[in-house]
Amino acid sequence: MTSLKKRGYRFDLRRLSLATLVLGCVFLLARIAIRDSLTLGYAMMIPVYAFLSAVLEGSRLDKGGRWNMQAWGETIFAIAAAMAVGYLGYRLWLLGY
Repeated sequence: MTSLKKRGYRFDLRRLSLATLVLGCVFLLARIAIRDSLTLGYAMMIPVYAFLSAVLEGSRLDKGGRWNMQAWGETIFAIAAAMAVGYLGYRLWLLGY
């Protein structure tokens, strides 16, 4: 099994590649169904959040308790990245794409 170990995380590259492929397929299907970049950006916020949450939670080596600050940091990062995707859709919509 090929894995990448960095700062308390072990990313299984095969599972990460498969998850990225699924996220890409979700994006392509959403792009076919939704032509408006604003709606597409907002619609992709939930899949991006789910993707990042699952990948980060599944790769963490040290599973902590309820007040584990690393888990809260992961959640904040996933929310911020999902919001960035929505904002990108908004900016593209303003530019006319």
